[in-house]
Amino acid sequence: MPREDHINAQPACRIGITEEDLAREADRAVLYGALLAAQRPSVRIKPAIAEAVQRLLPAVQSFLAGREDEEAAYALSYARACGAESFLIARRAAARHRSD
Repeated sequence: MPREDHINAQPACRIGITEEDLAREADRAVLYGALLAAQRPSVRIKPAIAEAVQRLLPAVQSFLAGREDEEAAYALSYARACGAESFLIARRAAARHRSD
């Protein structure tokens, strides 16, 4: 039978993580899901983030297409807020390279 203190213990990767860190990580997961869905529309997104991914998807698609509209600006702002700006920019560069 497992010890109760073991069941309630945090994984080592979560020790010292703040609520803000966890929220930023969750936001990054949504961004990564939207990027994946934009590149592979038939991909299955985890149910816990599927709705948020669908809301962010149009902005990510706009950004990846190289548009400079409000949706693209929102995607970039979202990525900045969760620490994934350079990742999003790199994905756009990769998408442009594939379409050339």
